[in-house]
Amino acid sequence: MKLVSYLENSDGVGLPSLASSPNHANDSEFCVPRAAEPTTNLQQFYQVQERLQTDLLACDARFSLFVAAANSYMYETLLRPFPKEFLDSNQRPDINAIFDTVADIDRLETILAQLLKSNYSRYHVKVMHLLHAVLVRHGERVALSTLRPCEFEDLYTHLQIGKPRMAPTQIFEVTPSLKCAHTKEYTSLREQCPVRIGFYGAKLEQLYAMLTVGCLPMDKPLVLARNVDEALQLSPESPGWGGSRCGAMLRCVAVVEYVVVPAHVSVDDDNGLVTVSEASCMQISYLMFFGKSFGKFEIPLMRQPKLTVNWNETVKWMEDNKYALSLGVYLMVLSLSSSNGRGILHRFACTGLHVLRKGFLKI
Repeated sequence: MKLVSYLENSDGVGLPSLASSPNHANDSEFCVPRAAEPTTNLQQFYQVQERLQTDLLACDARFSLFVAAANSYMYETLLRPFPKEFLDSNQRPDINAIFDTVADIDRLETILAQLLKSNYSRYHVKVMHLLHAVLVRHGERVALSTLRPCEFEDLYTHLQIGKPRMAPTQIFEVTPSLKCAHTKEYTSLREQCPVRIGFYGAKLEQLYAMLTVGCLPMDKPLVLARNVDEALQLSPESPGWGGSRCGAMLRCVAVVEYVVVPAHVSVDDDNGLVTVSEASCMQISYLMFFGKSFGKFEIPLMRQPKLTVNWNETVKWMEDNKYALSLGVYLMVLSLSSSNGRGILHRFACTGLHVLRKGFLKI
């Protein structure tokens, strides 16, 4: 794979405030903070804080998709664009550095609380580099915004679909940047051809590159189902990011808008599946998350009655099994003695056995 596929197109979707700065031309240099450029790193803190304050749950969902793609053995294809700060000396993706950094990242609400206190020294510089790349730079390519649960019904009405049998736990609206080339191509086709919607369900790891670079999943044709329920059956449960509020296990259905271009879009009349073979003919409009959290199982366990011990029955059981217990305790303590079977530990074992027999088991 060419190196250009890993690097981000900063000219296309870069931050205007950073592009004008000559010191921002080489972000990889910021892996090691330097006294000559304190404002650059501070600006990254401010930008990450602003994103977290704007929509914390949407940031959580974006980072969950990033981690899912990083955990795949196909990360070189799925994790695009790859953060430039995490390329190795040969300009290849250093996935181990990504894993080490993700392991050091707290829950996003905890990070936001620390940033609001201006506690910038709490986190390693690589943590902020990764958060800045995923939430800010990649966020310039496509924006996610959280819908409130009370807006779910309005969305179903807007899409002219029925309520799914399994209600999504979160829904995010997707707004691609008009600065991206694939968004410009789709917008142009949208003005010329009819527009339809379909539903895409697959592994969570496939969605990150589809959102950020507008590609097809694994560069293969996109197959869309007729409704949310059918698409959900095609989406297996995937482990979420450890600090995610979206759920420990996640399934996702993408609401995909596509233009009917006969050369690139075909419909199977038997099962209603739509196949899109060209990335410029489709665009993700919404993400429906179906999260499963194990926190609800912890409360019943905590509320279970405490274990009570009937000491009368316990003592009776010990008296009935006094010989076996005496032999077991003797062998256990004796095993701590020296290899020749003598010494202070041997005498301690004998004394312990004598006390156990006379004072406890009354043999």
